[in-house]
Amino acid sequence: MFGVLTSIALVLSSTAAPAADRPATHDDVHCVTFVVGQEEDGQLILTEPECFRHEAHAQLWALVGLQQPAFTFSSFGSFGGGLTAFSSMTLGKHYSGSNGTGSSITVVGSSCTGGYWNTWTSWDNRISSSYNGCARLRHYDLPNKAGTSQNTYGAGTTDNLTYMNNRTESISYHSS
Repeated sequence: MFGVLTSIALVLSSTAAPAADRPATHDDVHCVTFVVGQEEDGQLILTEPECFRHEAHAQLWALVGLQQPAFTFSSFGSFGGGLTAFSSMTLGKHYSGSNGTGSSITVVGSSCTGGYWNTWTSWDNRISSSYNGCARLRHYDLPNKAGTSQNTYGAGTTDNLTYMNNRTESISYHSS
């Protein structure tokens, strides 16, 4: 396992852009965040996103399932401190452009039980299309699952938002 993780670290280290160092331009950036808990009201507790210049590197990061909020590539070699690998799935992947184009944010978790994410300021009113990792995603106009909403259906499909295009501030993830 150590050899695989070391290889992945070497591939990704040249293209990683930590959340704090994300470009201020509209260049495409692809980020991954992991669910680490859930509030009583269903709001998902997420790690700080790890961001990459290439979508393939973000997908690899999500697939491996590495998570630790303070994780950096400079500390990758020291496993003390709780580097954790866990079984997970993509709940949803949200894009700034139509048809799965532009910048993206991938939300990785373990279940589609209706938990929701309040988009971060950088993603407020920016989502134009979503890849459904769950059977149904519900996009809301306001934080905390409030306001007008639009569903996208079909695990494994990418759907464009119509009347919720660039209007989403929270998203819930459902199994049906």
